[in-house]
Amino acid sequence: MTSVIDFLQFKSEIVTPTLVLVGLHQNPDGSAIDLQAYSRALSNCRMILDRAKACDIPVAHVRSIAPKNERDRLRYPHWISGFEPMRNDMVFDVLQPSCYSNTEFSRAMEYSEGNFAIAGLFGETACLSTAVDAHHRHHKFIYLSDASGCRSNGPVPARMFHQAVSQVVSMYGAVQESADWSQSLMLKRRGR
Repeated sequence: MTSVIDFLQFKSEIVTPTLVLVGLHQNPDGSAIDLQAYSRALSNCRMILDRAKACDIPVAHVRSIAPKNERDRLRYPHWISGFEPMRNDMVFDVLQPSCYSNTEFSRAMEYSEGNFAIAGLFGETACLSTAVDAHHRHHKFIYLSDASGCRSNGPVPARMFHQAVSQVVSMYGAVQESADWSQSLMLKRRGR
């Protein structure tokens, strides 16, 4: 007797979100990052990372690596102290700004129905391009704006540029503060 079992019917109705942390490493070219300029964003990243761990939320770390040339090996930048991935965390390396440029990341997000929260450094590149790609895939994500930071862009100061990026991201997905997202995790955890 043969029968086909639809394993998707056993999949939980509630899809656990993934916390995606981008750019929490030194620059791929080896130059140092001004961590003081990002102190608030890093503090909020630490808080949401701790909350995700406490709530058993999967964590994905995405780092940009320097492209390989003929004479050089790929350069993997060092993680910012305190944000090193744990053994059960996912790590995705990208050559392009979007997290979706890594095929394994794309697969992971397809499996989780695109349910993720994204935060980290360089919101103007990694977070924004990932938001656009997520939107085109009909994935529902949350951009944690106060746990993200942007660099200055010419005459536009970093703070103003970050506000503009947050507004643009809101056209593609939800934008929340890290405390609100963290609180919703606790409420969902109690509701289980």
